[in-house]
Amino acid sequence: MIKIENFTFYYSDAEKPALEDINLEIQDGEFVLVTGPSGGGKSSLCRCLNGLIPHFYGGKVAGKVEVQGLNVMKHPTKEMATKVGMIFQDPENQLVATDVEREIAFGLENLAFPRNLIAKRMEESLDTLGISGLRYRQVHELSGGEKQKVVIASVLALHPEILILDEPTSELDPKSAEEVLSIVERLNDELGITVVLIEHRLDRVLQHVDRLIVLDQGRVVADGSIRDILNKSYQEITDTGVGMPPIIKLAHELENRGISVNEAPLTVKEGRIMLKGLFQKTPGQLPQCNKKGDNKPVIEVEKLWHVYPGGPAALKNVSLRVNEGEFVAIMGRNASGKTTLVKHFNNLLKPTRGMVAVDGIDTRKATIAELARKVGFVFQNPNDHLFADTIEEEIAFTLKNLGFENGEIRQRVGEILERFKLQEYRKQYPRSLSGGEKQRAALASVLVIQPKILILDEPTRGIEYRLKRELMTFLNKYTSQGNTVILVTHDVETVAEHADRVILLSEGEIVVDGNKRDILSKALLFSPQINRLVQAFDKYGVPDNILTVDELLQTLK
Repeated sequence: MIKIENFTFYYSDAEKPALEDINLEIQDGEFVLVTGPSGGGKSSLCRCLNGLIPHFYGGKVAGKVEVQGLNVMKHPTKEMATKVGMIFQDPENQLVATDVEREIAFGLENLAFPRNLIAKRMEESLDTLGISGLRYRQVHELSGGEKQKVVIASVLALHPEILILDEPTSELDPKSAEEVLSIVERLNDELGITVVLIEHRLDRVLQHVDRLIVLDQGRVVADGSIRDILNKSYQEITDTGVGMPPIIKLAHELENRGISVNEAPLTVKEGRIMLKGLFQKTPGQLPQCNKKGDNKPVIEVEKLWHVYPGGPAALKNVSLRVNEGEFVAIMGRNASGKTTLVKHFNNLLKPTRGMVAVDGIDTRKATIAELARKVGFVFQNPNDHLFADTIEEEIAFTLKNLGFENGEIRQRVGEILERFKLQEYRKQYPRSLSGGEKQRAALASVLVIQPKILILDEPTRGIEYRLKRELMTFLNKYTSQGNTVILVTHDVETVAEHADRVILLSEGEIVVDGNKRDILSKALLFSPQINRLVQAFDKYGVPDNILTVDELLQTLK
């Protein structure tokens, strides 16, 4: 059992507590979801459960944390490691070995497990995660999603009684995410492992968990069963910045219109039951997406191949054109070539064969510096951006290098700090921030340049719904001014709401490329919740290309 009493924690030199007066009990075998806005205290809470707070992070502590009868403050992290296994938000922070087999064995060897038991545990973990084919691979060669699975396998090998996962699906495509969550659910159901899961993407996880805890500004603002909280505290939770799944948002919108809904649905199947009987007449057709195909091309790719040294072809004969003002989403499974493709657009990679032109410039004849004013690139891992001593210096760095005047630098830095809610962190060291805060800082450091072409590789990872919505509003405005946005993402719901066009990659090749409504409708994996929901109602004339809650509500007018 986990028992937290009157617990308050300040990080070193912090003026505000990261956690304040926390009182919680989590019973053995529970599956608990912890959510809330970025910087709300979710990761800090979980670090208390395995002793990282205070033994590693230091700071000021008051109160008590007890896990499986052990006072965390009095027992070393080595002792807690066999009780509590933790999967961090960023797998890069947890990988220490060169190959997968050594990575899984690392924790067991350090705890002096016998060799035969290490071999047994390794096989169990590889098979449980379905990654036996990766066992001899070098860790640096793996995709982000593959790295996350390896991390989970290395923790499971220790057979912890409690498993803590800090946004474990943030780097995974929809299929891989569902596989991981199903594995975690099975560990909870069949082995009785207590699971504490931190997640922003509630549409992926609500159907798996028993209990919901919402943290905001270091305090518990809601705690109870999923349905109870969603039915009674919906508005209070959304006000904190937590994004609700589309089907739950739909249920509450229907209630606001006087259409009775017994309880909020947690799955698409429950959503269909809720809507049964509402669609009895043929509604009008929805407007199609605006087409921007006649605009001037800003990126042209012809028969592009890319082969990494000693590896297979990551891109195979890719041809496409991206135009001014387009909002393009690039999607696909992990390791399908998405990041490899977009790295050709700012010259981080050069073609093995074929041609890439950016704003009329052949990238083979250009430098990264020449393209820096035209192309802004936000990396998947925010740590790849952050190197300065303060957030303010981080954002100002590129502006100084590009020769902007001091007055304009101050103005732009101030505006972007305000837009991304980073004013209070302007003097802080960037790498000391939470995962979501670091992501916002990385975004700000690129967007401050106002490039003509903006490439974002998984920018919504770790960002709360409110900030995600503000970012997407900004990007929509950005494209309306004639700029181009290219979004690499697994976030189907965000693509359904905001993109114009979807390019779907598989095994380094373009599978489909077209209007988002055509690509996402009736897709098995890359289909938003609302589109899956309406498929049962096409016999009533409901358009089968509806993608969002607002579009569905239009059919009820």
